[in-house]
Amino acid sequence: MKSFIVLILMATMANSQITTSFGAKINQIGYGEQAKKVLVYKNDVEAPSVEFKDLASGNAVLTVPLSAEATWEFSGETVRKADFSGLKKGLYAAYIAGKRISDNIVVQNNVYEDVFKASLKWFYYQRASTALSPEFAGKWARAAGHPDTNVYFYPESEKPEGWKIKSPKGWYDAGDYGKYIVNSGISVFTILQLYEHFEKEIKKISLNIPESKSKTPDILEEVRWNLDWMLTMQDADGGVYHKLTTARFSGHIMPNMDTAKRYVVMKTTPATMDFAATMAQAARIYKPFDAQFSKTALAAAEKAFEWASKNPGIIYKQPDGMNTGQYHPHGETVKDEHLWAATELYITTKKKIYAKAIDSIPFTSNAPWWGDVNFLAVYRLADSKNGFDKNLTKKAQDTLLTLANMLRDLAENSAYGLPIFKWNWVWGSNSVVANNGIVLLHSYYLTKDKRYLDGAQRALDYLLGANPLDISYVTGYGNRTPMDPHHRPSEADGIFEPVPGMLVGGPHEGGQDIKPGNCEANYVKKEKPALSYLDHNCSYASNEVAINWNAPLAYLAGALHFLNNGAKP
Repeated sequence: MKSFIVLILMATMANSQITTSFGAKINQIGYGEQAKKVLVYKNDVEAPSVEFKDLASGNAVLTVPLSAEATWEFSGETVRKADFSGLKKGLYAAYIAGKRISDNIVVQNNVYEDVFKASLKWFYYQRASTALSPEFAGKWARAAGHPDTNVYFYPESEKPEGWKIKSPKGWYDAGDYGKYIVNSGISVFTILQLYEHFEKEIKKISLNIPESKSKTPDILEEVRWNLDWMLTMQDADGGVYHKLTTARFSGHIMPNMDTAKRYVVMKTTPATMDFAATMAQAARIYKPFDAQFSKTALAAAEKAFEWASKNPGIIYKQPDGMNTGQYHPHGETVKDEHLWAATELYITTKKKIYAKAIDSIPFTSNAPWWGDVNFLAVYRLADSKNGFDKNLTKKAQDTLLTLANMLRDLAENSAYGLPIFKWNWVWGSNSVVANNGIVLLHSYYLTKDKRYLDGAQRALDYLLGANPLDISYVTGYGNRTPMDPHHRPSEADGIFEPVPGMLVGGPHEGGQDIKPGNCEANYVKKEKPALSYLDHNCSYASNEVAINWNAPLAYLAGALHFLNNGAKP
């Protein structure tokens, strides 16, 4: 046992960078003991099978056949797969015709614990309005930035002279220093839903944050930092300001060096509905820990829903002179936000007014993202424990399983075994993979069909190394990881390694960052979106980080960690 533990520690040392690639594409972190385990290999060696050796003894312990060759349309590679699910707890390597073809393969049930905790801990590193001390941030400690105690309205001509509000706390949204309600909504929901599904297990998780000694679980303490900020963004009439940023993106500097004037910008219907949904969810979850906060959150949610219902079409419009993120709704509609908010408010209050709103809005069949949150409501409506009409629940379950079946088929039959559609190769493609994995997990909870769980495993495998570029897309976790993400603190802090636990956006063909003076080298590979990625801070289109990308990573890694260890959601 002792020798196995030593080998595992050697294989998973944090922040180690192993540049050698053996060729086989695997999950560089490892696999649970009962998990589906698949290796993808470029067909450059003719052989019928793959042999797996135990690295402790040097003995061959498993031989499995290679699949027929297939070409993956998204990378142009011709590959073969080997299913080595028969490997039990241990440390292994794969061989073809006597030649080693893989990194170390770790098999143990706790294998995702560290990357899960790091993906959650990253939100602490994104805190605004506070210093990060070495006790909690290690070498990534930094001075406080953006107190946001004097926040103005943009454009200032639209408010009386001297108008300002206090709006501290919150998470920096991405690689810049803005704070955005729309993106906060789906991010908070995803993290809180992980808590809801694995409450017993996640209460035991310590993130080493300043609030870790409180009676409230660390995950809820961290989310509370952002919820407290969100509450400051609600106006007296119930409407919610869309964002809080400077007029223009800052340079690549530390937070305390960014001293430009900060603004809130217009109240919008999408921001207000997203706020309503998030606060209704929070009201339920925080009630055992802080009854007064729960009351405050629910009152804010109902007031926001009322305002948004009376103002159903106020869409964000970027004012002249501002260039920070817009988070403009997909398709110029707020029906998805309306459905989600009504769903969360009904679960919390059981009031008929919210049930009526749900009945009038159809479901869509797309995994959720900030621009389409319809499926967040589908998750809730498909769960019979939430007390919705049985016919509505059946309809939601059918919607969920229809999408999950398509994703499961891709995970089982495509050349790389990845649950991703052609239209998913977009800005933030890695978060799409993670959210597709979450769709499959919800279907597993509903049916207990392990094939959905296997599909979710393949999504995490891809993010952690089983991809054409043979890298883990999570900073600090894996043998080859991003070293130069588009993330201002990581660029400006003078530390070689970036802040750990960040999921970078991932490959796609958009190339929005390729322009004179920024990413002039064309990294986009035509008709090969899975190869179109650049590990450079100039590449905000492929190598930026964001809270709505890390949240589904935290959910996916956390859920698989808990399920590997016997949890029952």
